[in-house]
Amino acid sequence: MRKIAKLDHDAAMQVFSVFINDESLNQRQIEFVLKVIHHVEQNGYMESTSELVKPPFDRPVSFTKLFDAGKRASLLAAIDKVCDNAVVIA
Repeated sequence: MRKIAKLDHDAAMQVFSVFINDESLNQRQIEFVLKVIHHVEQNGYMESTSELVKPPFDRPVSFTKLFDAGKRASLLAAIDKVCDNAVVIA
């Protein structure tokens, strides 16, 4: 259902707020997180985090080079949270 209804902007921003409010992120990292948010808003969720190493996420810098291991894990957890929430049948 979420694939059709998409995800509300405010809901997406809330899930990724820890990244949006992280003052240690540089401009490229912020742009990457905004790409993820846009994707999630348009598609409802991200079917697989493996999408992060494919276009449009692999340019100009790859996900693995852009974030340290801790930030990568946190971002993946947030993406998985959105997906889990979307596919759970109430």
